[in-house]
Amino acid sequence: MPWLREVLAAHQLVLALLYGQAFFVVGLSIVLLARQSARLEIACGFAPLAVFGFCEALVAWSPAWLVSSSAPPPWFSWLRLLILGTGYAALLAFALQAYVPPEKRRWAQWAIASGLLIVWLVGVAIARVAGASTEQVQLGGEIVARYGLVLPGGLIGAWGLYRQVYCTIAPERLPLVRPHLRVTGFALGFFALFGGLIGPAAPFFPANWLNQEQFLQATGVPLSLLRGLCGIAIIYGIVRALEAVLNETGLWLESVEHMQALARERERIGRELHDGIIQSIYAAGLMLEGAQHNIPREPEAAQAQLARAIGSLNQTIQDIRRYIFDLRGEMPHDDLETGLSKMLKDFRVNTLLQTEFVVEGENTRPLGAERRQHIFQIAHEALANVARHAKARRVKVRLRYGINALQLCISDDGIGLSGLPANRGQGLRNIRERARLLDGMLDVDTAPNRGMTLILTVPY
Repeated sequence: MPWLREVLAAHQLVLALLYGQAFFVVGLSIVLLARQSARLEIACGFAPLAVFGFCEALVAWSPAWLVSSSAPPPWFSWLRLLILGTGYAALLAFALQAYVPPEKRRWAQWAIASGLLIVWLVGVAIARVAGASTEQVQLGGEIVARYGLVLPGGLIGAWGLYRQVYCTIAPERLPLVRPHLRVTGFALGFFALFGGLIGPAAPFFPANWLNQEQFLQATGVPLSLLRGLCGIAIIYGIVRALEAVLNETGLWLESVEHMQALARERERIGRELHDGIIQSIYAAGLMLEGAQHNIPREPEAAQAQLARAIGSLNQTIQDIRRYIFDLRGEMPHDDLETGLSKMLKDFRVNTLLQTEFVVEGENTRPLGAERRQHIFQIAHEALANVARHAKARRVKVRLRYGINALQLCISDDGIGLSGLPANRGQGLRNIRERARLLDGMLDVDTAPNRGMTLILTVPY
């Protein structure tokens, strides 16, 4: 289509700017994602590709800098050539790391790429000293860098990327990243073609046979457009691959944290059973054994020991029921009134405490499921604290529906906050955090041996 060729030819500078922006985003994305996933070997391996992205962006933007200056300084073109060689050496370093032993991977590929870069720089210097003009040296240096660094770097990198992935990612995780890294591999292969094999025109083979001017005349498509598309494909593949790996790592960490929390809870339960309930049963057993010996000789003393043992066992049964209530952490999915009623009934059966449930007002503005679950968790935590620490005989729960907010009040006639353990406050901290998530307000009214009243106000 001739009109498309004319449009693309007229906007080559804009395409060059977009091409540079694509590779700048490549470098920036890799840096940000590598910081987020610094512990992942695959993320650290993308560091040379970030250097290549930044250098390629600077080279692509150089025509815009030349347009803004009528007479660029002599060092400008040499700086561009140096940045170009550095970026292409970094691309080769990325490609070589898949073929370097893991114990040498942190420095070996950089050493090889740096050595080739130094050889290239020495060749450029020798050509200049030998009498070649500045234009000839810079043109020849760029072509040699493209043929010697970009072409093998892109092709080797496309294959080496797959090889590195298969060595560093478990087989069960491969389906998550393989499609995305395949896109990156194809993009590197096409960049080897469009950025390495096809370059500036020169009076020697193959630059006089296949170059960017001839490609533009034959296809009408500027190489900057195709190189920019390669950069966009590289961004997509790497970002999606690292995102998949990070998501899987996050899920694994959540499962590990859940297992650790479960292990800590088991240790706590075992510690409390050993220090409390088992010791109480052991003491009751000693009292029964003493009563057995005293029955023939001192029946009255034996009777008193039996009464104490029975009282101790009854108290132990209540403690066990309290623990059962505390361990039953499932939350109801009913409305607030029904769910709290079931929870309080369960609490009464397991703790043998007197309970009262009062509902005031009418529920005209139902809450969402997530907010109801927060309220149920707060009520469960408060009742568990009463069962474990308050030494109460009576608990009252009042649910009041107001005009702009609902209010949940849980009160007991126990010993107040003085009944909490030395590291007290964890339950209350959990309650306050959930109240904050509800955008609610929490009031705690307590005094020694006068019980505690917890008032939660939740706006609609």
